[in-house]
Amino acid sequence: MGTTTLTIVLGYMTLTFLIGYLVSRKIGEKGSVSTGERNFSAWVAGVSILATYVSAMTFIGVPGWVYQSGMEALIIHINYPIVIFFVCSFFIPVFYKMKIHSIYEYLEIRFGYKARAINVAAFLFIQTISAALALYAIALLVSRILPLDIYECIVVISIFTAAYTYLGGIAAVMWTDVLQTCVLVLGFILVFYFLSQSVTMDEILANKEVVVDRLQVLDTSLDFTNETTLYAGLFAVAFLHLSVYGSNQLIIQRTLATKDLASARKSMLYVGYGMFFVYFLFSIMGVLLYIFYDGQEFVNANSIVLHFVFNNTNEIVQGVVITSLIAAAMSTLDSTYNSMSTILTYDIYKRFIQRDRAERHYNLIAKRFSLFCAVVLIGPAMLSVSNESVTKLIASFTSLFVGVRLGSFLLGLFYKKANETGVLFGTITSLVSLAVCYYSGLAWPWQAPIGTLVFIATGVLTSRYLGTQSEQNIRFIETQEQLFERPTQGQYGLLVFTLLTLVACYYLPRVVSFL
Repeated sequence: MGTTTLTIVLGYMTLTFLIGYLVSRKIGEKGSVSTGERNFSAWVAGVSILATYVSAMTFIGVPGWVYQSGMEALIIHINYPIVIFFVCSFFIPVFYKMKIHSIYEYLEIRFGYKARAINVAAFLFIQTISAALALYAIALLVSRILPLDIYECIVVISIFTAAYTYLGGIAAVMWTDVLQTCVLVLGFILVFYFLSQSVTMDEILANKEVVVDRLQVLDTSLDFTNETTLYAGLFAVAFLHLSVYGSNQLIIQRTLATKDLASARKSMLYVGYGMFFVYFLFSIMGVLLYIFYDGQEFVNANSIVLHFVFNNTNEIVQGVVITSLIAAAMSTLDSTYNSMSTILTYDIYKRFIQRDRAERHYNLIAKRFSLFCAVVLIGPAMLSVSNESVTKLIASFTSLFVGVRLGSFLLGLFYKKANETGVLFGTITSLVSLAVCYYSGLAWPWQAPIGTLVFIATGVLTSRYLGTQSEQNIRFIETQEQLFERPTQGQYGLLVFTLLTLVACYYLPRVVSFL
């Protein structure tokens, strides 16, 4: 790596820290670490959500996947508008109107502290493993730029990210996410420009059959071992994405920081309309790379984008792309630190240790927990260096909790007779069913609906014959439906948008074949 690349990366990191510092000076002690001053506009929250979910692996992984298998992978991202339609009508209105810091507070009010504790434990476990892998991945990149080994990079990056998160809380996280999004977009534009200059229209037409084959998205087969069928994308993966956007503190926390409920719901519309285009454009990049390399085989598909960048662009572009990948990974890390510190503060510390202290006290505790999380994650990240396969094996087991995470909230929102006993039994049967699926050869998208539906079925049956509801549970259930909101025009537009994307995916290869 040259000095230009190093300068761009260091300049970006300096600007990121400066944003955290300026945000901390502006808000002082007025806002909450977890929700700020609840004054963010919809676009800031929406961009922050997009930045959190669009990781470094999106930048290099999606083009690599398409390079190997074609654009069938795009089908698993078709369901975002449908998912966001339901999130905006049920999940966000309930959480926002309750004025809670952690979405798991809802579960105690609805069921009891055991239901809350189960989901808190699942969240902390999942985020610890996924963030550790993200930290390891970014350290691999940074170790190629800075005169540090990978272990030192893990420590430096983790503490650096925690530092600006500590300074400004969720406000710093969201504004740095905006910066990170700008850098990511710039990196994409530069790579796409150089790629489009390298692949001419004549080459595309000369390889028309190959291009048409790569552009095929819709697979209507009923193969449950295939992860990219139409039914897996529209139905099965929708459960996974509903879990991510409806019952995930990492995402919902941004909507809770907006200035009003309308802004909270609108922020999610950016995701509903925008996510398809993100994955579509990265998929097209994969098709162009396939033409450029004439289908050459790579040992690791995730290296294809970087191979092109380092061999076919200049040092400035290389610096921006490396910075884009670092920015995407840091967006995931800072969001994790902030959400984990919120959970540790409000779901554990405030719930079990110090109940009645001023909000200023909990803000200080949350800041300290963000540093604590940064230190804790260094361990599993370093484990990935010496034994990556072990960490990835542990990470694969995090998918077992998707049914518990989503099922708990669906049961609470839509079945009035559900009680905590139903949640406990549903947790057991969901974990068992997903463990069976894990070793059955069933394609991974189907794990989410199976785990969720088994959880709900068990929860409904158990609640009918076992367990009781407390007076607090009953009072809340009687008023819960009043917290729901009717869909807006923008939400109905999401459903129309889904149909349009399906039509576009159907006709795209056919249009190219006629050229």
